[in-house]
This record gives sequence, C-alpha cells and structure tokens, in this order.
Amino acid sequence: MKKMLFITLAISGFPIAAQAQETHGKFYENVLISSDVKQEERSDQAKDKASRLLDAKPNVIRIEGVSPTFRSRQNQASPAQPEITTTKYGEAPFGLSWGATYNQTRALGVTMEKIERRDAPNSFIVSKLPKPLPDFREVIISLGEDNSLWRLTAYGKYIEDDDAQANKVMRLFRQYYKLLGQRYGRAQQFFTPKISRTEKPYKDEYGRDQVQIIEREEPIGNNNFLEQLQNGEATLHATFEDNDVGVAMTVVVNEEGHSFLIIDYTNLRIFKEREDRVLNAL
Repeated sequence: MKKMLFITLAISGFPIAAQAQETHGKFYENVLISSDVKQEERSDQAKDKASRLLDAKPNVIRIEGVSPTFRSRQNQASPAQPEITTTKYGEAPFGLSWGATYNQTRALGVTMEKIERRDAPNSFIVSKLPKPLPDFREVIISLGEDNSLWRLTAYGKYIEDDDAQANKVMRLFRQYYKLLGQRYGRAQQFFTPKISRTEKPYKDEYGRDQVQIIEREEPIGNNNFLEQLQNGEATLHATFEDNDVGVAMTVVVNEEGHSFLIIDYTNLRIFKEREDRVLNAL
C-alpha cells in the first residue's frame, strides 16, 4: 500500500466567544422578510409621510448654539478607514502577516477560498499572494478559532519527470534547506532509509550450512530512491526554528510518481500565547 509522509505540528484550536442569539421576533423579521421587501415597504411609508408633510404647514425648528453648517457635517458619514495589515508578530512567508485576521489578510489583495482541514480549523487556500514563489503551486493558511493567522503550509509544484534517484526534487530540497537554515536557523535533517536485507550462506565451525542476514541502509539518491519515497520505505524531512517560528519541510512522492516539497510554518509565539490564555483560565 502506497504511503505519503506529511510533517505537521500538532496545534490545538482555541474557542472564541459565541455570538449572541437574535430574539424570536427579530429572527423571523430578518430571515423571512427579504431586504427588497423591507425597502419597498419603507418606500411606501415614505411616500405617505411625504404626502402628509406637503399638506401640513411647515414648522420652523431652531437649535440654539448649533450652526446649520455644523449640523450638516455631523450628519455626514465618516470615511471608511483602511484596514491595518501589519501586526505585532511581523511578516509571515509569501508577504502575509502573522496574527492577521481574515479581513486584514484580504486587505493585502489576497484571494481566500474556505477549505476543511481536520487539524486546523478556519483554513483557506490563498492566491494572489504579495510575494509568490514560482516553486509552489498552492498555499493554505489557518486562522484558528480566534481569527489569527498562526499556520501556513506551502505545497510545491509537481515534478512529473523526476528520475529514479529523485534528483530534481532533491535539488530543490537542498536549495530550500540552505535558505530556510539561513532564515530561521537550527537546521536539522532527518532521514529514515530503506533497509535492504541479503542472505549470505556460510558454514559454521562444525561444517554445517548456515545463513547470515546482512542489513544495509540504502542511501539518499540510490537507484530506487523515488520509489522508496513513494512507498514510504524511506522518508526525508528537515526542521528549522527560531524564537518565534517553527518550520518543517518534507519530500513527498504521490501515487502518480510526481515528487514535490511541502513546507509547513507554525508561529510558536502565537501558539504559546494561546496556551497561556487557556492555562490562566483553568
């Protein structure tokens, strides 16, 4: 059975306060009466009121101490303020902002498509990124239950013509291993090789035939490395970490034999703050 390795960091979500329920009457007013019907009803009421006003003698209304110009300015709506897109947590990969809300992320010009992600609620496929990278086909962000960007996963483009030694995906792996090490530090590589076993016959001290089992670790880039990664017989990933962000990168080969990278980022500072809030509430 074919296997795929995905390196993820286990993060728990944190609930936010539920919205207050509408009253019984207000609920049916909002749900059963459309906005078009309400607008038409208000229009009819306005016409009746206007007719009555035309028949009535106008009253002179005076407000002491307030000029008409000032009252006019008071009635003018305030212009919408631009959404602040920077946060105290700093810039995230691809030009996004750690800790940003849904609206703050949208304000960056990003297109967001809601998806279900079992281990990360409130997740979105994002496109039109401020700083896209050509080696990656898809980026998924997770805002969690408190509407704050804490996790980001980048899926590399499929390499459909990789060779049996997986040279093309390994070239990318080494490139991003170096770059991520420079950016975040504490680079560590973890390789689980396939173990090959061969039988070597021999005679013991009494002249009896015996068989010795010899185990050998298949190295990275061996002649069947792509297939071993595809079947899960070998795994390769790396981790990186600074004070605020943890990163895991893995090499994946899917059922079609296409190789690619997955890079998963987690903001450890936001995660720690969430844990502290839960701890303080216990």
